[in-house]
Amino acid sequence: MPEQKVPAKAASAFAMTAATGAATCAACCVLPFALPAVALAGFGSVIALLAGALAWVTALAVVIVASAWVWVGWQSFRSRTRPVRPTLYMMGIATALTMMAVMWRQIEPTLIRFLLG
Repeated sequence: MPEQKVPAKAASAFAMTAATGAATCAACCVLPFALPAVALAGFGSVIALLAGALAWVTALAVVIVASAWVWVGWQSFRSRTRPVRPTLYMMGIATALTMMAVMWRQIEPTLIRFLLG
């Protein structure tokens, strides 16, 4: 009787090994096809979220840049010194980029026409 249990255990171990191998192969073969689709769907939803947030994020950027200018002016007034040039350069760049974001709906069609030729 003990001789019959050994083949049953061997068959059970073989079946488990075969099932694990099949699952591993399935994951290995399916994953390269499924992962890009899942990643693209995730990126698409993030882009859609950002597109919907354009108005309030732009308004928030305008408030932040304006507040930063007020802060720089206040610090300059309080210390009775002029702001250093790098501060003015960075604030100028921030203001220009914020204004470009505010005017983006007017800039975008012209830019796309220019890029498409």
